[in-house]
Amino acid sequence: MAITIRSSFTVDAPPSDVWKTMIDIERSAPCFPGAELKEQQPDGSYKGGFTVKLGPLTLKFAGKFKIAEQNDAGRTVVVSASGTDTKGRGGADAQINAAVTDADGGKTKVDVVSDVNLSGTVAQYGRGAGMIEALSQQLLNQFAKNLTALIESDAAYAAETAAPAQATESAQIGQATQTAAPDTASEPGVPNTAATADAPRPAAEARRPPPAPAPVVPLDAGALMRKAMWQSIRNFFARLFGVKQHH
Repeated sequence: MAITIRSSFTVDAPPSDVWKTMIDIERSAPCFPGAELKEQQPDGSYKGGFTVKLGPLTLKFAGKFKIAEQNDAGRTVVVSASGTDTKGRGGADAQINAAVTDADGGKTKVDVVSDVNLSGTVAQYGRGAGMIEALSQQLLNQFAKNLTALIESDAAYAAETAAPAQATESAQIGQATQTAAPDTASEPGVPNTAATADAPRPAAEARRPPPAPAPVVPLDAGALMRKAMWQSIRNFFARLFGVKQHH
């Protein structure tokens, strides 16, 4: 079963920051609900997993994905992915096209077009293409929230480490100036600047590692499907009343 899903989301961050984080697969992939990134393969692809929870039932998919095309100038990327249920109940192949563009107010819009092929039992869950599209939008909404949180954490980390770095650079400049000055220790009352320059420098402050994405949590598909269904109902009545208002 082949379907095309079109969706988009907005991130409260500049396009350059969003693009930089999105193409860093090792950091952005875990932002997707239920996704787990594993080791990188020689061909540049990554092994991965996807866990979905449907009430008491937990489905696990294993597969791989890679960046097939990347245009840094235009900020567009194509990701190919494939996966199969670990119990042999079907699988999916997808080609995901994403474009990062500037939005008003310093925000960023990300447009996503996914061409998906479902097979086996998994395809039976995909008969309602409208529901899958709504579910996809819910997933992207969660991905956007996690991605925004990661970008904000990166920005806070950069600001935190910038001040000590600037202080260290200023200290090094001061020490270099002292070293260049003539040795006046033989003159009464004048400190020996060369000795000061030769004194051991204070150790730089230890920096904490960059923030890591949140640990993998199984995707609660049941809750998302309820949200998607409710959103579909709301959209239906909105269109219905919208048509009546024109009469």
